[in-house]
Amino acid sequence: MNPSSLSITHPRPSLLAIDKPTVLTLIAASLLISETFAGALRFYLDMAGVSALLYLPKLACLAAVALELPGARSKPGVWLVLFALLVSSLLALLHGATLRNIGFSVFIYLPLLFGLFCGSYLERRAGLLCWVIGLCLIASLAGIALDMLTSVPWKGYSYMMGDVEITANKSWAFGSTDRLAGFARMSTNLAVMIALYSLFLAAFLRSRLLRMMLYPLAFGAIFLTTNKSTAAAYLLTLMMLFLAGYRLPSATAFAIAVLTGMALPIASLLLNIPQSEAYSASMFASFNDRLIHSWPNFIEVIANEGWGWWGAGFGAVGSSAAAFPLAWLELLAIADNTALYLWGMLGVFGVRLYLLLFPLLLRLHDRGPRIRDALLGIVFCTCLIGWATDVLEVPTATLFLGMAIAHVLMPRDLPRQRPYSRIETPPPHRGVEPHAQLPRDALP
Repeated sequence: MNPSSLSITHPRPSLLAIDKPTVLTLIAASLLISETFAGALRFYLDMAGVSALLYLPKLACLAAVALELPGARSKPGVWLVLFALLVSSLLALLHGATLRNIGFSVFIYLPLLFGLFCGSYLERRAGLLCWVIGLCLIASLAGIALDMLTSVPWKGYSYMMGDVEITANKSWAFGSTDRLAGFARMSTNLAVMIALYSLFLAAFLRSRLLRMMLYPLAFGAIFLTTNKSTAAAYLLTLMMLFLAGYRLPSATAFAIAVLTGMALPIASLLLNIPQSEAYSASMFASFNDRLIHSWPNFIEVIANEGWGWWGAGFGAVGSSAAAFPLAWLELLAIADNTALYLWGMLGVFGVRLYLLLFPLLLRLHDRGPRIRDALLGIVFCTCLIGWATDVLEVPTATLFLGMAIAHVLMPRDLPRQRPYSRIETPPPHRGVEPHAQLPRDALP
């Protein structure tokens, strides 16, 4: 037998094989599980007097990033952004923020950093990640049913950690309709998780019938949370997936999604919308409140302080400003818009970062492994949710966003390890509908 004719095949790793990608995937799994059950876990851990254990997944993310950072082969742009955040942190201190504000902001963005520096390892264990996300999706749906049919003990529960009040589960309603949060902290987080989990899993399903069953099931669950922005974003994402085989319509959809997110806060300054009691009780009441109050007030604070160019600083905007409030920065705790959030924090550099969503979506639209299809739908949906939400503070969304950035930064000429199981073999299509296997340039 001619030795040159022999081919060496490497066995596929089992789901329980322990190596670096598996360890990092288990850390990601612990983060996803802790966020899926955040409301219930906070309640029971506080009852047991060990509420701090809930933060172990994020601390594991911190340790993983710290170990990976010295040998990271990221492009110079990533290090430029990290340096800019460091400078912005110093600027926030000059504006009156404290080290606690900055530390809390770093804690918020640990899932993003973990996805950015460890995302390539998570791709190698996509099979294991799919199983975890599938279980989290099932748990989220079960949580909605439980919240609808019973009175869960963690609903509306809060507790003190030091001198900071922590909301385990936010109990709130729209008129007489209860906003269901299931096992999560609040309905907004639950809706976002269901949307992103289902989009990830759908990309790995070979059966078109299973996808057609998953989409309406996920949309129905999102609808039950009464989170209108996520429901609309999910539907628009499914429409985009129908066009995913065509370059020009997809690029147009990407541009509209990104630019509309910037246009909405600007429109709040230009439109003179009268506030009426009847309109405030309508299904668009929350969006109306953003147009009349939230966005103009946020812009007014930044403009009056003269921070339009450089922003208030990293740590002076968002949940960190709410957890460790400064009296004159209380209106910066919630932006309710991703573009506005980044502008308020980083000024024009934040606007630049937001606009980078467009080339990110274009790169994810290129044909490749099915993880790319999953991340395309997730990033597009996240962009749409960000029209009316500070989605950058949702750990699940930022984890996937970090993975998407890591994916497109990976050199194209490097072979990607794809140890997927047989059920994960890429189907001859992408998106919701099958398309012919034509080169991307040959498509209209």
